[in-house]
Amino acid sequence: MTRAGAAFVLAALSLAWTTAAPCQTAEPATTAEPEAGAPAVPDAAATRPAEAAPPPVAVEPSDDTRSSAMRALEKALSGRQLAASASLSQQRLREELTKIEEMLSTGRRDEAIGDLVYLVESPRFEAFATTDEGRVAVYLLGDALGRAGAYEPARGYLSRLLAASPNDGTYRRAVASLADLALESDRPEDFLPALDKVPASAPEEVRGDVSYVRGRLAERAGDSRKALAAYAAVGERSRFWAQATYLAGVLEVDQKNWKRGEELFCRVADPKRTPRKAALFGGNDFFRIRDLSRLGLGRLAHEQYRFDDARYYYYLVPNDSERLPEALYETATTRYEAKDYDGAREALDQLSRLKVSHPYEDEAIILDAYLDLAVCRFPSADQKLIQFLKRYEPARNAARRLLRDPAAMRRLVDAVRTGADPAGAGLGISDSSSRALGAILRVDAGYRGAARRVAELDHQLSGLRFSMQELDEVGRRMALPNETRPQAVAALGDTSRAKLSRIETQLVELKRLIRDAERGGVKGALDGLRRELEALELRARNLSRDVPRWEGTLSGKGELEALIQKDRERATELYSAAQALRNGVIDRQLVLAKDAFVRLDRRLTRLLNRARLGRVETVLGRKKALEIEVDALSQGLLPQTIVDSLRAERYLGDDEEYWPFEGEDWADEYVGGEGLR
Repeated sequence: MTRAGAAFVLAALSLAWTTAAPCQTAEPATTAEPEAGAPAVPDAAATRPAEAAPPPVAVEPSDDTRSSAMRALEKALSGRQLAASASLSQQRLREELTKIEEMLSTGRRDEAIGDLVYLVESPRFEAFATTDEGRVAVYLLGDALGRAGAYEPARGYLSRLLAASPNDGTYRRAVASLADLALESDRPEDFLPALDKVPASAPEEVRGDVSYVRGRLAERAGDSRKALAAYAAVGERSRFWAQATYLAGVLEVDQKNWKRGEELFCRVADPKRTPRKAALFGGNDFFRIRDLSRLGLGRLAHEQYRFDDARYYYYLVPNDSERLPEALYETATTRYEAKDYDGAREALDQLSRLKVSHPYEDEAIILDAYLDLAVCRFPSADQKLIQFLKRYEPARNAARRLLRDPAAMRRLVDAVRTGADPAGAGLGISDSSSRALGAILRVDAGYRGAARRVAELDHQLSGLRFSMQELDEVGRRMALPNETRPQAVAALGDTSRAKLSRIETQLVELKRLIRDAERGGVKGALDGLRRELEALELRARNLSRDVPRWEGTLSGKGELEALIQKDRERATELYSAAQALRNGVIDRQLVLAKDAFVRLDRRLTRLLNRARLGRVETVLGRKKALEIEVDALSQGLLPQTIVDSLRAERYLGDDEEYWPFEGEDWADEYVGGEGLR
């Protein structure tokens, strides 16, 4: 077996680690719709588990990095004289790292992991383990595994680097990666023992990462006091200073400590009160948190009826911020409550000129109509409310219908998952409503997290299938070394999962064509389409059962054959477990879709009720206006509307000109009046 053959086996193990990883990642939980008076909270801090996550795949490793398994494979290869014989030099190690970094930069992460495992777990690497190049190799392997979702081996490799001096560059990068992976995972407490190794003498920015992770853990556990103490320990040289200060302000506001919360928000929002180096160390995230802090200040002032202060804080959100639509809408709300209707109208006009989608689109329409009501523009307000009812009531009714029809809900989820047009899924609602509900699912935070999980599992299942095929090929070559076999290259795009995804998309489209034809009255030409539909459904069922199986045992009794057979069996177990997990996540997508539509129903019902009440107000307002006009006429006064109607300028077109009467008649002004006295 060459180096490539051994790398295939090692890559299979590394891919097996990543396959089990999604079980350790939390589903982004659904959150309630934002209220105008609540301080803004970052997505990561606001999420809470909506319900129990699917049970994780049982994986009991012998150690953190499976080094013993790697060494056993290396020993078996050496016994068969298949291990690498060329010595490893520092120059060659640099060249290998350059190639691996290029792989990582181009997205070839799985290949990079395989090469790094082959390099780091080789006995030849021990002489270079403490060199700068060796530490970089270990860091790249741990970081790549963590980014792929294999948190356990990533933690094992990165923890090796914490035995050096805290002032070492690789040490700092390892702590930063451990902190990032802890924040991404569903079990950040598993990373805390490794981060506890960071001494008190470490640089401030390194200790800041550890304190921030501890604060997030304490906040997650509901211990506000401990969380505030941890956030206070995050220094200004930390990249998490802005996040820690902002979250501390949110916790203070939750505890009704308004002054303290406002002070913490101001430390981030006000450039004069922000430490000079905070923006430098915080990077782009610092300015995102600054915008959130300004929103938080505005909402806090709004809750305390300090409307002018709220307007000032919202005004500080820059025009290039992604939070600008929220700031403009909340400015309009603040000015409306302050009875500054011109200011509210100006903010809404700025919001409409942005021409971007934002979470307050439906709320803004209602506020716009109520502004017209406030200034007695009853026809305009009534027209806007009628348009709102026509636009959003069908969507609310469609969501209710899907909540009562589990089969239609599953068809919609399948259409969104496969990328098909929801209008062709046969939901029993209009095409526009189907597409609107599909778009709502795609942008929902909880559903989007589940969709990302399915995509990751599909990628990992594809890698497992490829590794299983390679293990089978290695086993055949070892069992029948003299057999001549044609070389077959299996493209990832032709795997069973990819074929099944394409067939599912074709099924949805074919069903839509049949339904459209039936509605159009075409019946005779549908037999062929129905036969094709049955054939596609049969292919889909067959492909869904197409799981590679271990075909037997190797005839040899050597150590290498036993290792390959063990890895193949483990890969099969992991594949089955990952497939079961994928099915569980797809079922969870259905639960998350129902939750999204329940929240949509509640939100739209509230807004639709406000729209209907607004229409009642328009009728009452018109009635009151007529009563005022009748009362004025009874007193011999003309209403302003009638006075304006007597003015000639009112009826002029853009291309017409009017000369007002000046009190004199000239004879030559009349045709045929020349010479008349």
